[in-house]
Amino acid sequence: RLEIMDDTHQSLVEKTVCEFISKNPSAKSSPVDITYNLAELNIDSLEKLSIGMDLEDEFAIEFSDEDIEAFATVSDIVAAVDLAIAAKPVPIAGMQAS
Repeated sequence: RLEIMDDTHQSLVEKTVCEFISKNPSAKSSPVDITYNLAELNIDSLEKLSIGMDLEDEFAIEFSDEDIEAFATVSDIVAAVDLAIAAKPVPIAGMQAS
């Protein structure tokens, strides 16, 4: 089955995750597709931590080391980033913190 990468259907998170992975010196593939397995891309646990920390900085989110260790595919990382962004508290305009 042939996968055609169509940028118009890629979210900002997907693009950023794929970009960070493809920029990693250990990564064996560029461009990186969301369906790729991290082990096949030569991304080990140390590289996962590095990518995870870069994404934390990029999106102002936090992962536990266990979260990062659990990443097996590019889509796992995208899902975790989406989840972390969704879980961020959103300040409500005009409301005072008590």
